[in-house]
Amino acid sequence: MSNIIDVLRNLSLTLGPPGFEDRVREFVYKEVKPHADEIIIDTLGNLIVRKGDGKPIIMLDAHMDEVGFIVKHIMENGFIKITNLGGINTLNVIGKNVVLMGRKGDITGIIGTISPHMLKHADSQKTIPSIEDLFVDIGASSEEEVRDMGIEKGTPLTFAPFFEEWSKHVIGKAFDDRIGCAIMVEVIKNIDVTKGSIYFVFSVQEEVGLRGATIASYRIKPDVAIALEGTIAMDVPNIPEENYITVVGKGPAIRVMDATILANRKLVDFLRRTAEKYDIPYQLQLSPHSGTDAGRIQLAREGVPVTAVSVPSRYIHSPLSLAYKEDIKYTVSLIENFLYEYSKQF
Repeated sequence: MSNIIDVLRNLSLTLGPPGFEDRVREFVYKEVKPHADEIIIDTLGNLIVRKGDGKPIIMLDAHMDEVGFIVKHIMENGFIKITNLGGINTLNVIGKNVVLMGRKGDITGIIGTISPHMLKHADSQKTIPSIEDLFVDIGASSEEEVRDMGIEKGTPLTFAPFFEEWSKHVIGKAFDDRIGCAIMVEVIKNIDVTKGSIYFVFSVQEEVGLRGATIASYRIKPDVAIALEGTIAMDVPNIPEENYITVVGKGPAIRVMDATILANRKLVDFLRRTAEKYDIPYQLQLSPHSGTDAGRIQLAREGVPVTAVSVPSRYIHSPLSLAYKEDIKYTVSLIENFLYEYSKQF
């Protein structure tokens, strides 16, 4: 368990907004290379790891990118205007540290907006700022100074790295979906394939349209596919129980449906039977307002049976998330035992 937490720590501390996953891919490549039969980096930037050969072809997917921002304009006075890469609640980011991945190195900044003391003088009565209301302050006093620091239009940025291990929990940046990536790294290291082939896809640009997994699934032609995620846990104050989506500490979440899929019923049932056979706690997830790469994988070629298996994580798509270490451990166990049990059918 300690090893996967170490891997998650490194992944969480790595910067990788959509389209700029290079650092994450480099770390994963070094971790999995000794354990892979084949590694492909495709045109879009997906890292595809194969173990085994022949049928069945199982595809596991976890996306490397995290929600972030990109510079759209540098003001004359040195402030930086941004737009988002992925879904972000602007209330969660005001006053937070970010890191701009500049041409001359990383630059730390802070996200600002108009002071609440001045709202009565503003031309808007909005209580929730839009992305257009936000800016980044890197301490520069002019546009020229910003450019001299290696920041320009199109520079990516994301939340400042942070990771901490508590007795039962971990907190950190980008658990959506570095948790899924960490689980796949662990499975690659542990699993011995005796029948068929497993493709582990560390995909790109999920947060901006599930793009990487779309391309990968056409290449792989899987017989079955599972997306591995850090998913929405809403077991917090002021949320009715029926809207929890998932609950931290109750095991991996097997997805029944979301905004992009109705999960394959046979696959869901197979995962449930596997969990029960190996005494793995699990929960069922219905997530009508979100989706995963499984939504695109299922539409590849003639269609693919899909679902998602996820680690419940509070506060995803914000600077920090919280997850339960036992949920991570049980998710690894569920996936490893699923791979073993599924291959026995062939």
